[in-house]
Amino acid sequence: MKLFKGLLVLLIIIFASFWAWYQYTYNMDTVIPLHLHDSDADTKVLIASQGSRFKDSLVKGILRHYEQQDTIYFKVIDAYTLFTTKIDTWDAIVIINSWEYIHPPKNIVTFITDHPDKVDKLIILSTVGSSNKALQDIDVISGESIIEKIPYYTEMVIKKLNQILTKT
Repeated sequence: MKLFKGLLVLLIIIFASFWAWYQYTYNMDTVIPLHLHDSDADTKVLIASQGSRFKDSLVKGILRHYEQQDTIYFKVIDAYTLFTTKIDTWDAIVIINSWEYIHPPKNIVTFITDHPDKVDKLIILSTVGSSNKALQDIDVISGESIIEKIPYYTEMVIKKLNQILTKT
């Protein structure tokens, strides 16, 4: 009986250690909101992102590209606060997130499904561990969080964003 209790305690410690390591390694940081240009600009773009080295660098690359175009207002928020967003306020919304446990975050799926007639203004980049995951009927850029690929993904998002902004 003592051996069983000892093994059970050891398994609990191993599981708790693994869980702590996993959360520390893969948990997203909180994104601190920021703005670029005048909020009274005619064109408005929202970037909702989760925090990580990869995602932060991607957001910086997008903002750097539009730095000189002061006719476009950018606001960056944490993706978990997306539910507070009034979609009609924005000409385009870029969502940068990670899938968690092989599923997209519920709040992002809810935001998308709550606005089925507005998906044409959404750009979604999801880091999913592979490039073959997608949301049904939604155009999603997906791939791994590989730092060397940031310029590639930045270019993809900028291209799609320019397409949306030329329509508005």
